This record gives sequence, structure tokens and C-alpha cells, in this order.
Amino acid sequence: MGIAMVVCPYCGHETEAPTTESGRVGGVRRRLKQEYRAARHTCNECGHDYDIRGP
Repeated sequence: MGIAMVVCPYCGHETEAPTTESGRVGGVRRRLKQEYRAARHTCNECGHDYDIRGP
């Protein structure tokens, strides 16, 4: 499990997010289909859910 620096697509808050890959991500999106989603997280600042796309 890796760690990636991501930016919330809603408020722009930067945070570290655990990923299922080795820290490589294909981007952060507001909503992805499950087959493209590597992980789903909730922003600590605004409380919205966002998806991390796999590489």
C-alpha cells in the first residue's frame, strides 16, 4: 500500500491518501465508475467524497 499526495477536487485541500498501488495514481476525480476507481476517500476539510483513479 502506498501514499499519494492528492488535492480535493471540491475545495483544493492537499492531503496524503493511502492508495492500493505503490503511490502512483492516474488522477483525482469527483466521481468514477467502479472499474476505474483505485480508492475512494473523504476530504478532511469539506467532507466531500472523491475517487482516486488507478494508473
